Amino acid sequence: MSLFNNQVLQVALPLPLRRLFDYLYLEPTSDTQESNKPQQGQRVIVPFGRQTLVGVVIKVTDKSEYPIEKLKPIKALIENESSFNTQQLNLLHWAADYYKHPIGEVFASALPGILRENKTIAQLAPQALVLSDDKSVDEQLSKNATQLHKLLTLLKQGTYTRPELTSADIKSTSIKRFVDEGWASWQAMPANVKEVTPDDISGQLSLNTEQAIAVSAINSSSASSNVSSCFLLDGVTGSGKTEVYLQAIEHVLLKQQQVLVCVPEIGLTPQTISRFKQRFNLDVELWHSGMTDKQRFNTWYKARNGQAKIVIATRSGVFLPFSKLGMIVIDEEHDASFKQQEGFKYHCRSLALYRAKLANVPVILGSATPSLETLQNALVGKFHHLELKSRAAGSQLPTMKLLDLNQCRVDSGIGEPLLEKIKQCLAAKQQVMLFINRRGFAPVLMCEECRWLTECSRCSSFTTFHKSKNLLICHHCGDQQPTIHQCKGCGSTRLSTVGVGTEQLHLALQAAIPDYPVIRLDRDSTSKKGEFDAILEQINKGEPSIIVGTQMVAKGHHFPNVSLVGIVDVDGSLFSSDFRAPEKLAQLIVQVSGRAGRGSVKGEVWLQTKFPEHPVIQDLVNNKYSDFASFALTEREMLSLPPYSYQALIRAEATNEQYASHWLQSISPHLNQFNDLLVLGPSPAPMTKKAGKFRHMLTIQCKSRPYLHKVVDWLIENLDSVQKDNRIRWSIDIDPLDLS
Repeated sequence: MSLFNNQVLQVALPLPLRRLFDYLYLEPTSDTQESNKPQQGQRVIVPFGRQTLVGVVIKVTDKSEYPIEKLKPIKALIENESSFNTQQLNLLHWAADYYKHPIGEVFASALPGILRENKTIAQLAPQALVLSDDKSVDEQLSKNATQLHKLLTLLKQGTYTRPELTSADIKSTSIKRFVDEGWASWQAMPANVKEVTPDDISGQLSLNTEQAIAVSAINSSSASSNVSSCFLLDGVTGSGKTEVYLQAIEHVLLKQQQVLVCVPEIGLTPQTISRFKQRFNLDVELWHSGMTDKQRFNTWYKARNGQAKIVIATRSGVFLPFSKLGMIVIDEEHDASFKQQEGFKYHCRSLALYRAKLANVPVILGSATPSLETLQNALVGKFHHLELKSRAAGSQLPTMKLLDLNQCRVDSGIGEPLLEKIKQCLAAKQQVMLFINRRGFAPVLMCEECRWLTECSRCSSFTTFHKSKNLLICHHCGDQQPTIHQCKGCGSTRLSTVGVGTEQLHLALQAAIPDYPVIRLDRDSTSKKGEFDAILEQINKGEPSIIVGTQMVAKGHHFPNVSLVGIVDVDGSLFSSDFRAPEKLAQLIVQVSGRAGRGSVKGEVWLQTKFPEHPVIQDLVNNKYSDFASFALTEREMLSLPPYSYQALIRAEATNEQYASHWLQSISPHLNQFNDLLVLGPSPAPMTKKAGKFRHMLTIQCKSRPYLHKVVDWLIENLDSVQKDNRIRWSIDIDPLDLS
């Protein structure tokens, strides 16, 4: 091995370290072809201590800050091409810098898990059996070898995948014989990129005036090849936002481009996926965490070679290697699940906007309850604001009613007037939906003698009683304990439940209204494969029934026979210390309410509360979401809160609470050197202990985003010299959404 022009590779490794690592590239003595030169984005195998890691080449240079003779050579280039296209490389560099996350972990997160190993793309790509150039195969086959002759005939016609050969009744032993004899070989299947024609699209619906204006505006933007535009599609529930997406996507597909559609949770939007597949006779792929490594690779590969015309994905789909990206759609853009809360804390919406800018393509942000950040961008003209103010099918928005729980009898969380209304709707052969955002039977068990409560030993939280499982479960760390029957405080056996969860509500309604089915839709009732689809199928029959569920019932479902929605408990979020709590509550109420009256019957929404005069509740009952949002934005501006300022959150975790607290306290004084900076804390996190770790936090806020990033960059550069403590695990969250 000899040195190839003193080439130094700066490599990003999947480690929590904010730096690159220098390695040598040594020229193989047998081959010096140009194609073997390392390039940016290429995956390499490198030694790292006693480990061997797969890294990504970030830069190829002839210099290093270390003596060349002390650099280790890479072990191998995994393949002779980059695993990332130019848009991806630019996006990932920007993301690592903006979110202040180690670049190696950022690049690793953009690859399917199977490509984080020493495997080439060609090895993993779909394989086809290809006939060799040997002309004597016919002569070598026995006349009685019917299967082998059949296989030979097929391979003379073209290449076949293993599933295709199986469908043709070719036995695996015949395939093995052909490969072993050298008559055929498995090779990476060439991409079959289909040209989209109008015949591939069907089932378009007629648009109302508002929808037509929206589609026209979006299509005009996508017709331009050098401008990136963002559209806020602000439409009430049931206004036909999906049809606008579909017709805008149609325009892009006919230009032979690809579309990324990001949704909060794949499993909760089967109706949306079904509509896409019915509309387009094309390759519509999925991308989410519930897929196998092989399935995720196949979607990644098809996006890369252009086969996948549409990919419906959760947040990490924003990193996919589209070859001809033409549009990005973020459905339910307000949803908190678009922000990654652990590890690399990115927001899908922000990355989608930057990626669209790199590709010069439009972005559609759709929601009935847009985030205040997005609304503010629309107000100042950064985004085009498209409004759909009425329901598409002509149905009316539901009527909102308050039920004051201080003024009526309540049993298992249901006020008596609401129970009577439920019975009326069922008698009219309609469906009822009840929303309560708590799984389990009850949020906690309490001793009636000393008021002791069942607590999680690993978290600052109570354990939820799950009656059907006879378990006490912590919904934060997942810890499970058998249900206790004796107080750990005083020894009393008088334990009772406090509060109501979906399981208790389900059982209480079954007892109160035994003649109608009560369907529970939550994580517990849909944990097994096929259960969620089975429940949706039962609901979609439209037969009179009661649907009891958590947030799962609010995620974009269309149940036309639901005439009544009851929100069992809205009070839990009214007095939160999180300044975003009113916004989240308003969004949840409007989204859940939107399930009512989507068919021919006008819907009603009943909100149960002990605080009927609370301004957030009054605003939503008497006005529209836009009125609430306008008031909330004014309030945020007065208090200089986001989106009128920018925040970064520093979290510290330790097994000893004092370590985390003292570490942040030692950092705080160093921030005094910066002007125009508001420092909040340090203080314990609202949930101080989680999964056995104590958590404290420090919030930095200012009105200039570049200045905030300057401060955070200084902190990162100086944290070790300011206060190094290996007992602390710390992280930085830019634009934090979750303060817990």
